[in-house]
Amino acid sequence: MIFAMIKKILSFLIIVLFFTPHYTFAQAGNDKLQENITNHFENYFKADREKIHLHLNKTTYLTEESVWFKGYIIEEKLKVPFLKTTNVYVDLFDGNSNKIATQLCYTQNSVLQGYINLPAGLPSGSYYIRVYTNFMNNFKEDESSVYAITVLNPTDTDYKNRNTIDYNNVSASFYPESGVFLENSSNTIAVRITDCNGKGIAVKNAAVKDAKGTVVTNFSTNAFGIGKFDLLQTTSQLYKAVTTINNKEMIFNLPPAAPAGTSFTVNNYTFSDKTIIKIKTNTPTLTDMPLLLIIQQDDAVSFIDLILKKNTREDTFSINSDHFNEGINNLILTDKNAVKLAERMIFKPYNIKKELDLSVTKTRKDSIHITGKSNIVLGSLSISVLPEKTIAANDSKSIYDAFIFSPYTDTDTKDAAYYLNNFTKNKHYELDTYLITQKPKYDLSTILTTKPENKFEFETGIAIKGTINKELTDRNNYLVEMSSLYYKITEESKINEKNEFYFKNLIVADSTVMHFSLFNNSGKRQELKMYPQVIKNNTAFLKPLRKPVLQCPENATAGSGTPDKTEELPYFTKMKMIHLDSVSVKAKKKEPKLNHNRKFSNNMAREFKISEGDFASYREVLPFIGAHGYDVGYVNGSVYISGRIRKSLRGGASPAVFIDDIPVTDLNQLQGMSLEFVDEIYLNRHGFGMGSDGANGTIRIYTKKVLNPGASAIRVKSQQFLITNGFQAPKSFKNPGYSDYNSPGFYNYGTIYWLPEVETDEDGAFRFSIPNYSQQSVKIKIEGIGTNGELISEEKTIAF
Repeated sequence: MIFAMIKKILSFLIIVLFFTPHYTFAQAGNDKLQENITNHFENYFKADREKIHLHLNKTTYLTEESVWFKGYIIEEKLKVPFLKTTNVYVDLFDGNSNKIATQLCYTQNSVLQGYINLPAGLPSGSYYIRVYTNFMNNFKEDESSVYAITVLNPTDTDYKNRNTIDYNNVSASFYPESGVFLENSSNTIAVRITDCNGKGIAVKNAAVKDAKGTVVTNFSTNAFGIGKFDLLQTTSQLYKAVTTINNKEMIFNLPPAAPAGTSFTVNNYTFSDKTIIKIKTNTPTLTDMPLLLIIQQDDAVSFIDLILKKNTREDTFSINSDHFNEGINNLILTDKNAVKLAERMIFKPYNIKKELDLSVTKTRKDSIHITGKSNIVLGSLSISVLPEKTIAANDSKSIYDAFIFSPYTDTDTKDAAYYLNNFTKNKHYELDTYLITQKPKYDLSTILTTKPENKFEFETGIAIKGTINKELTDRNNYLVEMSSLYYKITEESKINEKNEFYFKNLIVADSTVMHFSLFNNSGKRQELKMYPQVIKNNTAFLKPLRKPVLQCPENATAGSGTPDKTEELPYFTKMKMIHLDSVSVKAKKKEPKLNHNRKFSNNMAREFKISEGDFASYREVLPFIGAHGYDVGYVNGSVYISGRIRKSLRGGASPAVFIDDIPVTDLNQLQGMSLEFVDEIYLNRHGFGMGSDGANGTIRIYTKKVLNPGASAIRVKSQQFLITNGFQAPKSFKNPGYSDYNSPGFYNYGTIYWLPEVETDEDGAFRFSIPNYSQQSVKIKIEGIGTNGELISEEKTIAF
């Protein structure tokens, strides 16, 4: 391929030296047309388009494991972190596009992190992770991001390894440059040879033959199965490519050439300051043929008027590279009426620094400490650490693919890191060939005929909608209060004419308990019966799952008819321990009957039926609580209660306190409260059954229902509601518990560590530590983004 590139460069050098460029810019007669096209592009791309990349800790998982990920978000036009996004959905699909799970992830400062717990019974196979937002539903194009993963179930004995190339199911696709294969003209054809799972196959010296079997040219492909060749003076006959793959001759037919049309070729990899474009037709023009070249990237559009001279079939033009934008540019060749004739994408190089250094600073028995230096200043990084010889991180999609290539290509890319790391002219040539095989995402006719509409909003948090199930004489005299002890939320809502109330923009985790109370305008709590529901927490994406069309048959085997080699899997330690409390044997005595032990997981709490002896010993509620596992005191005259076991990383350390199932938002209400009027107390130090609200434990106090013979029982006037499908609660990474960290199975598929929250300082420096599993070396993949949109995606192997 390199020799072919050198030959092509020399040819272009000769052409450039001897031709005179003849093109014009924005002629007066075309001003109105070009202004109209510009307006259409600006309107089409006016709305912010979120682009999301997920850095997965690896791509092959066992059913004992979780998928860990960090998400990065930019705005497509500006290519900088997008701070507006809050709600992000992450779906898991099986190979038949059936949705298995959905997570709602909270995004802050343009990043998110989360995990997917794989169900234990998942069969081995290909699965897909899709990430999207509600606002993406506004666009005709699929702006979601999709990631393929492999799941291995150790109980599946007949599953075949898909990491090897399936040589029994090979196909070749041919892509004429600019999308037009023209008869009676020279043509540049890109080729991609893959197996049925899209894995590229490298071939050398493949032959292209005409209908008579005469070899007209040869080509080779790189490790991704991509190459290209030129057909000089193509005729109407059928051509075929012939090559030997895995000791077997294979023949692939090229598509037929079109009898009429216009095409063009581009070379922007030979010269840094100019781009060479050759325009071709297959019949000589009778008059000068005016053409319009549209150079486009998002809403940035420029025009070059070109003229194919009378009585010519091709001409070459030199265009200053300043007319192109950094990164991917779509070149659209149209006639004078802006009807598309041909198009293709090119890449204009720019400075993507790769200055990443890692060094081990300290090695301990349990951990290894590493420092790093990058060009990402005050940036956010994520780091995956795997065994050096891992086969669990193949075909991973990098942040370069997601933010540089995929925004503009119709199909997902996954090899951008190869082309962009250590970028050279050779890499540029290979990348340019790859781009010939790609179709642009955005269609000119769609842009010129579609009026964009934003029907779907940017979702910011979830919402709770409730209906009160009682008649209110004057709704204006009532309001509903919502509170959460853990999140320290207290909000109020008016009641509309339908007896409904709304709470919007809530950032609360799944399984949070919210409490609702109804108050009149005098501040008196009223009995509340309601039907609440969570909305804006499970928004569907309105496009089908985008996944590769080609799939290997279920009975496919690798190699020449032999079954796939099954790589050894890691083993896991499953330890089930039962902790027994000390047991004391006492004479059986009749226990007092408890009235509330079946409510709100009270059966999992320490139960106390308050007796005369308790009143005599403690007199008040606070001393009683302090004598039974909590610290009680006063700070600046205010009551505080804290558990002696802290489990919450967020929120306060105080337990959630309830009186007759009504949340106590001010602990000073307990000051001076006598045990004489208390019937039962339930102390749940672990908060079982309360979700995040019980992270620091719960205390439930129940008063005596009959204070005197003539009194009526006290009725519970508030209502609590468990939020389901809220934002995924944060969780620290934890390995599933491998039984042997130095086994072949662990080296193949194991995970050493995952760090989603690594930040660089003002010098681009960062540090982190990983567990020491006695590995001789590890493979580290680092991805991240800087405050100005600088990207990094690098893989390093370091030895200890």
